[in-house]
Amino acid sequence: MTRVFLNLFSNGFYAATRRARNGADPAFMPTLKVTTRDIGEAVEIHVRDNGIGISADIRDKLFQPFFTTKPTGEGTGLGLSITYDIITQQHGGSIAVDSKVGEYSEFMIRLPRNLAQSTKPAR
Repeated sequence: MTRVFLNLFSNGFYAATRRARNGADPAFMPTLKVTTRDIGEAVEIHVRDNGIGISADIRDKLFQPFFTTKPTGEGTGLGLSITYDIITQQHGGSIAVDSKVGEYSEFMIRLPRNLAQSTKPAR
């Protein structure tokens, strides 16, 4: 899970910093917020940034290997693919994304408390 959080935090910092550099309001403060929630048999983790956002037309590609929104040389396109595999394959969880261009991106992770209770097999 360390790799998952490093990937999500890195992407969030990148997006928020990019928004700040691209002429955001002078009062704009790049922010990354992490929240957790107990939902009984599972735990939810939300990672939200106030960066540039992700357009709806590319959201379904985010978890594909080698897909990146970063300029050439700045990203490999493997971070979210690896993140998806770790969450779904190794931990039997799920990940979803919500975003509004120019305002925020939020990744929602749901992990079962007990892998035996998940519907996906562990590797």
